[in-house]
Amino acid sequence: MTESVRAAEAVDPARGALKASGRPLWKTVSADLLNAVLGGAFDSGFPGELELAERYKVSRGTIRAALKPLRDAGHITAHPGQRPKVVAGSSTAYGPIYSVLASIRESGMKHSSVVLEQHNVQDPAVAARLSLGEQAELFHLSRVRLADGEPIGLDQVWLPAEVARELLDVDFTDTALYSELDRRCGIVLDGGTEQLTAVAASSVQAVQLECAEGTPLLLIERTGCHRARTLEFRRSYVLGERFAISTAFGCKAVPGSGD
Repeated sequence: MTESVRAAEAVDPARGALKASGRPLWKTVSADLLNAVLGGAFDSGFPGELELAERYKVSRGTIRAALKPLRDAGHITAHPGQRPKVVAGSSTAYGPIYSVLASIRESGMKHSSVVLEQHNVQDPAVAARLSLGEQAELFHLSRVRLADGEPIGLDQVWLPAEVARELLDVDFTDTALYSELDRRCGIVLDGGTEQLTAVAASSVQAVQLECAEGTPLLLIERTGCHRARTLEFRRSYVLGERFAISTAFGCKAVPGSGD
C-alpha cells in the first residue's frame, strides 16, 4: 500500500466502504476522490488505476469513469505510461481561484469560513444572469473566508434552488462548495466566464473583512456552467494584500536571453 493511500485512509478510515446512495457507483467513487484531492490526501502522489480499483473493490472501468471528471476539471493529469498527478492551483476549470479552500491549504495555512447567509432567496438581477425568471428561487451562500484566522475574502454565490436544495443544511465553515455540489447534487461545473475588477471596500465590506473602508479589493465575478446551462453566479471580493494570482503560458524566458 502506498503512502498516498495510507494518507487517504487517515483522512477517512471508512473511505473504502462505499455506501448505497442511489447514484452510479463511478459517481460515488469520483466524489470521494475529489474530496480527498481537495483535502490534500494525495499531495505526496496519486495512486494508479489498479491500486484504486483494489482499494474501492470495483473494476478498472469504474475507476476510469470516476477519474474522467477529475481530469476534465483539471484536478489531476495523466499521460501515457505515467501515474496521474494531482494539479494544485493551476486548473482553469473554475477560473483563477477555482477553490479558495484549496489555494489556502496549498499555501500551508488553515482555512475556515464564517457563514453570513445560507438560504433560499429571490433576486431578479441574479436570476437574469442565470437566465431564469424574476421570481425564480435561488440558493444563496455568503461567507467570509479566513486563512489562519484572518479574513482573506468575501464570497457570495447563487445557484438555482431546484438543483442546490441538498446544500441548505451543509456546514460550510470548512468545506469546498464545488465538492459538495458534486457529492450531493451530482453536478460538476465544466465551463463559464469570469471578470476581474479592482474595487474599493464599502463600509459593510470593511466590517466583514476587518479592513479600512476604501481598502483595495479584487472583485471576481463568475458564471459557471454545467452541460451548457448557466448554474452559478458568484462574486468574490478578495483582499489584494493577502492574495495573489499567478498563471503560466508558453515557454519560460531564460535569464539573460534579452528582452
